[in-house]
Amino acid sequence: MKTLFIDSSRKSLSVALADDDKLLFVSNVESNSKHSNYLLNEINNILTKLNLKIQDIDNYIVLNGPGSFTGIRVGVTVSKTLAWSLSKKMYVLSNLKALALHCDNEIVISVIPDKKDNSYIGIYNEDEKEEYININDISFNNKKITLVSMEDNNVIDDLYKKLSTNNDVDIKIIKDYDYLKLIKYALSKKDINPHEAKPVYLKKIDAEK
Repeated sequence: MKTLFIDSSRKSLSVALADDDKLLFVSNVESNSKHSNYLLNEINNILTKLNLKIQDIDNYIVLNGPGSFTGIRVGVTVSKTLAWSLSKKMYVLSNLKALALHCDNEIVISVIPDKKDNSYIGIYNEDEKEEYININDISFNNKKITLVSMEDNNVIDDLYKKLSTNNDVDIKIIKDYDYLKLIKYALSKKDINPHEAKPVYLKKIDAEK
């Protein structure tokens, strides 16, 4: 089965195509957040290079946030439109979970930095929690923790200093996703009705306040 993966939540646009356990193609486009100008063309380019038609795609996976407000909507809208119109399966995965899948520890904390103290945080242990919170509200004792992010900045450093006082903490900065791992994980879950696919924002945007 062929699966198309889309991530339009970052400044760069990522599209990957897999066939069962084989990753066929990955495209990372420096689109400067103007994903609507590139996404459909990039999908078409990949299909053309692999001599495939859009009808050959069996599954669609999209990262639905948190991330760029406009960017997330582009990826979700294109994915759900193709999945619905072609009667294909659709899966969604949060960016925070996508980061966590790259780590294996007692507790994994995914971090997408936003402002000085408040960030998008995913905490994964026996439970899973994703929220937009102040990093000072995160507390553990005597745990093995991995902090994972795509950015190495002050938010990560501050959280590391806070948690390492009472825990065994390491930091993992990834440059890009392990696309095949994300695809396999998403396909292990239940597919959704494309109409139910929505961008996820863990805080209110300025227009909603």
